Amino acid sequence: MGEMIRFYGRFLTGLILALVAFWFCALILMPQISMIQRAFHYEARDGAAAQAVLEANRLQQRVATMEFDIRALEREVAAGGAGAAPAAPSPSNPFAGLPSPGAPRPGFAPSPGGAAAEAPEARLERLKTEREGLTASIAGARAEAQRLRAEEVAAQGWSLRNFTLMSPLHWRIFGLTLVYALCVTVLSFLVCYPIAYAAAQAKTPRRTALLLLALTIPYALNELLRIFAWTMILANQGLLNQTLDALGIIDLSQGGAVRWLASNGSVFLVMVYTYMLFMVFPIYGSLETLDRNQIEAAKDLGASSWRIHWRVALPHARPGVAVGAIMTFMLAVGSLSVPQLVGPGLHPDWFSQIVNRNFFESNNWNVGSAQALLLLVSCTIFIFLVMRIFRVGIREIAR
Repeated sequence: MGEMIRFYGRFLTGLILALVAFWFCALILMPQISMIQRAFHYEARDGAAAQAVLEANRLQQRVATMEFDIRALEREVAAGGAGAAPAAPSPSNPFAGLPSPGAPRPGFAPSPGGAAAEAPEARLERLKTEREGLTASIAGARAEAQRLRAEEVAAQGWSLRNFTLMSPLHWRIFGLTLVYALCVTVLSFLVCYPIAYAAAQAKTPRRTALLLLALTIPYALNELLRIFAWTMILANQGLLNQTLDALGIIDLSQGGAVRWLASNGSVFLVMVYTYMLFMVFPIYGSLETLDRNQIEAAKDLGASSWRIHWRVALPHARPGVAVGAIMTFMLAVGSLSVPQLVGPGLHPDWFSQIVNRNFFESNNWNVGSAQALLLLVSCTIFIFLVMRIFRVGIREIAR
């Protein structure tokens, strides 16, 4: 604090601290408190009461249609039954007024085996009886809806019910998403560690700058554009399949395209490409401080390249590897754009897609908050596990 005051002055230091406090409260603390509150507060949505109301409304529509038929038949009976004009078509029976298949047609005698047409009086009585039954069913359905709604309102409040609403399939997708994010983290490390080591051990600063610039230039584009570029490469008629077709490996004209999209492999590939800088730069920052004399001494003592990395470089890069693993895992487990654009139709979905549907499609923020809280707790546990495995503390990670 004293160094900040001496460097920036009291006014700028106070302004910086105020902005940091506002940012922390408005963008981190308050949203997290709201999410936790919604996660543990149950609200009944689209339950049995709503289904009972829908059933009552459906029965009411049938009764309204019957009323139309009953009025038409009453007019027909009052006009003299068979001598009256044909009944007008109704929504429930658009063929009303037309002769039935078993009814005798004008000028023809009825066949001995033909079924007699239902008399208007008999049909009228039957419809009235059905209407009375449906009216009683509507009253029962509405009473049942009120009872169920009262039970749902009584069940609302603070509970763990939002977490228990997840089906076994949701829990399976949740576990698979954690495994997938861990796979992306491991693949990112395997790809990014050699790059970071090469940049840290470059002989000249210019070579290091060129290597890091080559890594950074693609990230000048928007993330969605980079993902769309990969979809164009991996599509059935994309660049990769066209290259294989040109080499004679496949025949696109005969439908021999390789299905690259909608697979976990393509999702992993695009995620590694999208988040690789979050793994490269922390590892590079740690390896940059490594004394090259230690590597030269290990070589002089006869250590192999594998042993140099295992005994010298990797132990020194532990804080960077830990930070890179934490950032990559958290970005992968919460990624939404990559599974949706690169893995359309992928089954099962990623858990982030289920959370997004609850928030913005089902408008069920309470269940969505509970699922998002599960991801937050999982990421927190992963952070502590990484710190324990790599034996690093908060100060080493922050440095």
